[in-house]
Amino acid sequence: MNILGLLLLVLLALATPIVEAGKRCTSSKQCDYESACYEGHCYTVDEMFEKFDMKK
Repeated sequence: MNILGLLLLVLLALATPIVEAGKRCTSSKQCDYESACYEGHCYTVDEMFEKFDMKK
């Protein structure tokens, strides 16, 4: 029974990031604090600067 529980835990740990990656935002209210929704994904300020290559 312990092996079955361990297998279930491993599958859950692998499936969680895949499910999270499939979620798309429609507004910035769905994103974390200091993040913005752009093209269905939440980006932090630093990620937006990297995306648009606006670093100093």
